Amino acid sequence: MGKLTEMHFNGKAVIRAVAAAVSLLMLVPASFAVADTAQSPEASVESTDGLPPNPRHSWETGASQSASSPDENGSLSLQASSSPYWRNGNFYDGKGTLFAASGMKVADISEWQSYSNGKLVKNIDWNTVKSASGVNGVILRVGYSETLDKSFAYNIKEVKRFGIPYGIYHFSYATNASEAKAEGQWVAKTLKSYGATNLAYPIFYDLESWSWKSNGVTHTSPSDPATNQAIFNAFASAMKQAGFSDNSLRIYTNAYRLQHELNTDALHRRASWVAQYGTKLQYPYPYNSSDLGWQYTDAASVAGISGPQPKVDMSAFRNPCTQGATLTKKPVYRLFNPNSAKHHYTVSSQECQVLVNLGWKFETTAFYGYQTSAIAKLHDSDVKAVFREYNPNDGNHNFTTSVIEHETLASKGWKTEDIAWLAPLKGTTVYRLYNAYNGEHLYTTDKNEYNTLPRYGWRQEGTAWMSL
Repeated sequence: MGKLTEMHFNGKAVIRAVAAAVSLLMLVPASFAVADTAQSPEASVESTDGLPPNPRHSWETGASQSASSPDENGSLSLQASSSPYWRNGNFYDGKGTLFAASGMKVADISEWQSYSNGKLVKNIDWNTVKSASGVNGVILRVGYSETLDKSFAYNIKEVKRFGIPYGIYHFSYATNASEAKAEGQWVAKTLKSYGATNLAYPIFYDLESWSWKSNGVTHTSPSDPATNQAIFNAFASAMKQAGFSDNSLRIYTNAYRLQHELNTDALHRRASWVAQYGTKLQYPYPYNSSDLGWQYTDAASVAGISGPQPKVDMSAFRNPCTQGATLTKKPVYRLFNPNSAKHHYTVSSQECQVLVNLGWKFETTAFYGYQTSAIAKLHDSDVKAVFREYNPNDGNHNFTTSVIEHETLASKGWKTEDIAWLAPLKGTTVYRLYNAYNGEHLYTTDKNEYNTLPRYGWRQEGTAWMSL
């Protein structure tokens, strides 16, 4: 992760990005059936140099169903469609069921979009991708086995130059833990050499079915869940030893394999990007429900991509910074900056996304309030306004329901940033603490946290406001 910086937002900028957070529920039931096609490995590819071949997804052939966009401009109703679709920034499955509110449209890219028969045909126009495609981010293939993707050097340079949020995926040809460790060491070294460390999306270990031949010997992907678990563990261990965070290491695969070759609790916890081309994602995503990515087609068109394989894989990623919101009820997100050891609170999903992309840790939904636009629907006597102020000298934000405190801070040089949200008069108590060391206020509904922090120098300041 690159160096984190203190960032100041006024809550009005609209910047789309993505984050990572994990929700734990249950393992996929053994009886759960996935209706998917083309799950078997493709016919074995003959290798002429003894090295694993350049792979395509094992489920692409015959599994594709392109996604439509029946209502990008909001002109049509939410009628069920045979294909998933986007509407006003939200993503729906083919039955019209919401999959991702304020979802992130993410394309995954490899040399297949630029090269044919090993030769460059046409590079991606990343400026057009950024300005005219409607894509919110990309996931770049760094390579396969220990072979660099031919387009990676160019692609990573360009997405960084144009500020396009990106993640990484690596296609695994490992058949055991030793080979997976070598892949992990290679990926870590490669990413560092290209400065690909400040990622907006995770690093996905691509675990698919495959088969290839060399000198009469057929190599096939492991089918035993325990072996695949050991493979991922070895890859992740090598990455973590190289300095990559544990939470950034995830799995990409398809829904069918998650019930079969990858059906372990530990692998399900890592599987946050799942492919299935059809009407809906038939996978209950037991752990990563808040930031799950669904790769729903391999036939999307993207402005700026017109090379030998112009159609690309497209995914809809859920945004953890938009979970839990209703028309008037707003979650207040709590984030932590490990560089400055300061917290920040916001009801803005956009601000939340940006901070996570810059390296802040998404901690939790701290509490709930009303969105400020709801004030016309509520009686003034039912709520208190929570004011937000910013100190340009030390980067601290302050939140208070006290008009006197709000005006006093303004007179001392703090910048006022309007009303952050509206707090109810009755509900769950939100406590306030003060850290004299760095000038930070912390707000929590956790009574144990409120009583424990004074041991570490925090000062209790009683009730800040109430939470819904």
